[in-house]
Amino acid sequence: MKITNATDYAIRAIIYMAQNKEKKSFMRSELSRECGIPDSFLGKILQALKKSEILKSNRGKFGGYSISKNLEDITFYDVITAVEGNIYINECLNDDEICNKTKECTIKSALNEINKDLVENLKNYNIQNLILKF
Repeated sequence: MKITNATDYAIRAIIYMAQNKEKKSFMRSELSRECGIPDSFLGKILQALKKSEILKSNRGKFGGYSISKNLEDITFYDVITAVEGNIYINECLNDDEICNKTKECTIKSALNEINKDLVENLKNYNIQNLILKF
């Protein structure tokens, strides 16, 4: 599994919003400029975060995006799965048809355990912890 630019940008945008919480709402153009994220790419990321209910969007004069959850409740796992989809370190963990050796594979169970550990670790890191540590 590799963290893509999309996830990196999503985390950057959320951290920016969290660190500037005196503002109620953030325009996409501001997030793009302040976080160094291409505007068109950011639009897709913000929509994914909204769909996952990490962010909400507001219309009107004071519209824009805002964080819809407590920072302690937004984990790395939440952000990654919102942007990337399910987490798996090898495709065979997601699709048995990928490999013709799935039935007799000796490493699939080990990879599955490693994947479970990875998911649990990602669930242990939240945005609030990240802000406090750095």
